[in-house]
Amino acid sequence: MSLRSSVVMGMLLATSSLPAFAASFEVPRNFEIMYLNLEDPGRFGGDFETEVAAGEHQFVVRFNQRVGGGSNAEQFQSEPFIIDIKLAEDAEIVLQAPYFFRKNDAAKFAKQPEFSLLNKTTDAKPDYEVRMLPKQSGVQIMRDYKREVKDFTATYKQPVVDSPVPAAASATATEELEMLKFWYNKADASTRKDIRIWMVDSSHQAKAPSTAYDMLGFWFNKASKEDQKAFQIWLLNE
Repeated sequence: MSLRSSVVMGMLLATSSLPAFAASFEVPRNFEIMYLNLEDPGRFGGDFETEVAAGEHQFVVRFNQRVGGGSNAEQFQSEPFIIDIKLAEDAEIVLQAPYFFRKNDAAKFAKQPEFSLLNKTTDAKPDYEVRMLPKQSGVQIMRDYKREVKDFTATYKQPVVDSPVPAAASATATEELEMLKFWYNKADASTRKDIRIWMVDSSHQAKAPSTAYDMLGFWFNKASKEDQKAFQIWLLNE
């Protein structure tokens, strides 16, 4: 085989090992990709941009920005967010979020980040679901985020069973409503009382920090008016 033929053959083999249709997922420099399908993003590109085959994927991202310079610099970091998304062929997904120059703004954003995804290929918003990883109580020095993400994912991605699901239930049960019920059932009596008061008076503060309280507030704010009302009706029957 000639040298030229060897080069051509090598190029063909290298090309054939790549996915037929690649999709990309990118975050701004004040965010980071922590995991892609529970694996290190470095295998797929890096902390800010990855390339994967089309299909269903799970990205774990978080806000992570340093504001200021020298000894005056301060790092701001949010809780991780789990993004479940189905990527179309050749999709170029970008996470859109503001960049901050003032510490107060960065600190506020870190507590409750708001961002969106856009497909640059079509200029349309893709279909995706976002969930915040539950906060852990107490001082957390070394957290096993991979295990936490895996365990939390299992709470909403239930295995398929053979028993039929009632049509009415599957049509009306939304993720937000189910997560509200889930976290309420995990809450203790004090937290349940606090969240009931908070739904009437949003200025109410819980007597003690609680993951269940934080998650109930998160899902209640995310829920539609109909789901909020449905949850309140459900509480009356508890």
